[in-house]
Amino acid sequence: MKRFALLFFALLFVAGCGSGHVQLGGTVTFDDGTPLTTGAVIFATEAFMASGRIDSQGNFVIGSLGVRDGLPPGTYKVYISGATEENPRADGGMWSHIDPTYGCFSSTPLTSDIPAPRNTFDIVVPRNPIPRP
Repeated sequence: MKRFALLFFALLFVAGCGSGHVQLGGTVTFDDGTPLTTGAVIFATEAFMASGRIDSQGNFVIGSLGVRDGLPPGTYKVYISGATEENPRADGGMWSHIDPTYGCFSSTPLTSDIPAPRNTFDIVVPRNPIPRP
């Protein structure tokens, strides 16, 4: 019985290590080449979502259950969430650094097939103009 239990846990461990997830990272820059330094990149389908925080250099690494565990193969819509700050105009509210089209699952033009030929997905987005007071 002890051998059976040991074999069972060994098989469970090996099966868990082969999750089939693809490691993926990249950078987010504006169309002028400067990095986006806030928010998160999200890879999503109707039933699944994986994300990665954007760092101060515009880099991200995708994770689903863990911070950097990748995502399963498939076709994903890609959008950026949280790239906002308080509106610089006097009326307050939030203002997005990026074109709002890239900030929503339903409107983003970005897609990615995973596994990609490389394990990087670099994103270039248009800058949203700062609202004038």
